Amino acid sequence: MIAWSALGIEFVVSLVAAGGVVAVFALGLRLLAVGAPAEARAAAERVGADGPGAVDQAELPLTHPRPPWASLAACLCFALVIAAVLYGIYLIIPQFHQ
Repeated sequence: MIAWSALGIEFVVSLVAAGGVVAVFALGLRLLAVGAPAEARAAAERVGADGPGAVDQAELPLTHPRPPWASLAACLCFALVIAAVLYGIYLIIPQFHQ
């Protein structure tokens, strides 16, 4: 007989864990995007750099380089994701915990 309550609990836990891993990975990507050239382009657009002497926005330098804390936090997010994936592999493969 199938234990439907246990199956439901497993489904909910798996869904929450998968969503958490994806959210942490997305946060790591977002932290790496801090100070990207897109922010420099957006700043130039706010100033109104579309006149006759406009600079090519693809060649704009970084006005705000990525702070060190953002790089560190992104690395920590990716380390958490890697740890979660390795733990999942450990749980799936029975030879690892005999």
